[in-house]
Amino acid sequence: MKIIKEGRKQAGYSIEQTCTGSNNGGGGCGAVLLVEAADLYITQSHARDESTDYVTFQCSACGVLTDIKKPTPAAWAAAHKNGLHPAVHNRPDLTGQEPRP
Repeated sequence: MKIIKEGRKQAGYSIEQTCTGSNNGGGGCGAVLLVEAADLYITQSHARDESTDYVTFQCSACGVLTDIKKPTPAAWAAAHKNGLHPAVHNRPDLTGQEPRP
């Protein structure tokens, strides 16, 4: 692929989000946060033979997880780069696997 005309410089992904605890039991504190690419993770839910991935951030004020309702392709890419949220690795009920050490 060739660049015909240079575009604007990209500063990285960021979005303003409110801590709600959406899809994670609620309990969010309502803080408005500037969520950046490094803050995004994948979380999963499992039911029978189906698994669903979510783009999630952890509030820096209260620690509650909140799923982004309509993540952009850039958000999905950042979350997949960061992998599963660290709390998910140690929750067999979320991963269907044994906890990691």
